[in-house]
Amino acid sequence: MKRFLFFVICFCCLSLSFSQNKSSIDFVIRNVGIAVDGHFNIFNIETDFDNKGELLNIKGEIKVASIETGIESRDNHILKADYFDIENHENITWISKAINTTDDVVFTMIADLTIKGKTKEISITVNRDKINNKYKITSSFKVNRRNFDVGGRSIVMSNTVKINVVHYHNL
Repeated sequence: MKRFLFFVICFCCLSLSFSQNKSSIDFVIRNVGIAVDGHFNIFNIETDFDNKGELLNIKGEIKVASIETGIESRDNHILKADYFDIENHENITWISKAINTTDDVVFTMIADLTIKGKTKEISITVNRDKINNKYKITSSFKVNRRNFDVGGRSIVMSNTVKINVVHYHNL
């Protein structure tokens, strides 16, 4: 029994250490007062840095069909025309237009975010940490889903979606 518990603890520790180098895009929205969370499984993020570690450019693309909220029927529903309209808009994209340095590890990015064919300019705070031979880029921001015609009018679903992005850039 002791060996089994030791094995389980070691496995959990190893799993956590491996997951710390994985990029992710997660979101949370309130629906009927309950936080509904999810993530995208397929995406690409490209970052450019100068030799001093200053962030120069970020662009990304998310495959909308890779959305996962934990309930398959909900995932299938939000791919339809009244939400993400996957038949006409397969990707969510963002491209930085300007990046300003707030301090050595914090940047403010102005970017064009395109969802469901609608492009809006957004401002996002981006943090950069150096971990071993990688930069870890993190950002948490909010988007109004109604600005992109996602989900229509709803008295039970929040207009605000909280988004968390973690990306690792190899040096």
